[in-house]
Amino acid sequence: MLNFEKRLLSMIENIRFKKVKCWFQRKLSSDIQTNIKKSSDLLIPADKTSNFYKMELNAYNELLQKNITKTYKKVSPNTANSIELEAKEIARRLDLDDRVNTTAKREALITLKDHKPNFANNPTCRLINPAKSEIGKISKQILDRINKAITNHLNINQWKNTRAVLNWFNGVEHKEKFKFIAFDVVECYPSVSVDLLSTALQFASSYVNITDEEKHIILYAKKSLLYNTGEPWGKKASSDLFNVTMGSFDGAESCELLGAFLLHSIKVKHGYNFGLYRDDSLGITRASPRQAEQIKKDLCNIFGKHGLKITIEANKKIVNFLDVTLNLSNGKHMPYNKPNNIPLYVNKKSNHPPRIIDNIPQSINRRLSEISYDEESFNKAAPIYQKALNNNRYTHHLAFSPQASSQPVSSRNKNRKREIIWYNPPYSKNVATNVGQAFLKILDEEFPKGHVLHKTRYLFKGSFQGFC
Repeated sequence: MLNFEKRLLSMIENIRFKKVKCWFQRKLSSDIQTNIKKSSDLLIPADKTSNFYKMELNAYNELLQKNITKTYKKVSPNTANSIELEAKEIARRLDLDDRVNTTAKREALITLKDHKPNFANNPTCRLINPAKSEIGKISKQILDRINKAITNHLNINQWKNTRAVLNWFNGVEHKEKFKFIAFDVVECYPSVSVDLLSTALQFASSYVNITDEEKHIILYAKKSLLYNTGEPWGKKASSDLFNVTMGSFDGAESCELLGAFLLHSIKVKHGYNFGLYRDDSLGITRASPRQAEQIKKDLCNIFGKHGLKITIEANKKIVNFLDVTLNLSNGKHMPYNKPNNIPLYVNKKSNHPPRIIDNIPQSINRRLSEISYDEESFNKAAPIYQKALNNNRYTHHLAFSPQASSQPVSSRNKNRKREIIWYNPPYSKNVATNVGQAFLKILDEEFPKGHVLHKTRYLFKGSFQGFC
């Protein structure tokens, strides 16, 4: 191995570079230097669109402070130490103390909800807390197991993606006789209380075995602090720092557990015609307008008694849900793009591997076809995506693919589970050396046939094949 290591280091030290003459790369470099590095403004990402907004530092800090003080209060600096001690004890009991790191004190940030009404005059934000305990990774695995067991046992519509929603929608017979009821939870993550999560865990334990230790880990993972200018903040409404934060390792899984609990409550009273994707829900009913209004009140009461507020609409034939528009009148569905959102794609002249660049328009075409009912629906949605591709120098013409539209979920993503560590070498157009070829040559010469590591050599060769 010593000679292999020496040759590998020598290869790295002798990598040759070249200048790439490309108008896009020059413009990109110029924009970075002129519009980003020399600008005193911040670039703030939108919450659910691909937009970025320039904002003065003082304006950003005021908006951040406003969102923090709305739900957080300052706590003692020693509070973090007590949380870390408990995390170390959990890791020790699970024999993971050598792999669980101390929570990094990352600063809080905000994203802008530019899809909300009156955004220009009254911008609303989503507060992101990147300071997350790694115990949340353990909690995530536990919650994944619980959620899967509950969903299978209760046969509820706990949707994981758009395709699952479309499977449900396409399975509805006589769609023209139904109307939609759509609702979503207001500020779902911040509204979750320790009592609600404990109640959901108690409910789940009726269908799947959950140990006291697992419950403790799930609840402990929600103990979190938010940091702003280095100072710790804790949630106002919680005496024990309980907080399901945006960006936590197990936040989505926690919402799925709560969703299963609430869906069961809805199912008991209103049947099977409701489904949930995290904090967004959709249902259908044949009730009269007056009866639908009563259902709305019942749903508000179900969520309200657990401290959750919902916005709800009923008696609708057409709704936008996730990234699709569903129409009960004609039974069709088509792609939906949020207002104020302009699709952005990697430019064809970007410094990315050619295979990645070539696959971008094909992926977009396949995705649009998957969520389009027919060619007419596809053609109505395609222009904005075609324009984005054209603007980024792609020549691909988007066209409806019936095979992608009709392909069932179960026929995709059947990857074999093998214990393989993948290494994807970085790519750069500025590298003149054929790194993949040079590396494979070293493997061939250092681990020839008959060598104890010859088999490993072939694993490496398979991973690097085609890279240069």
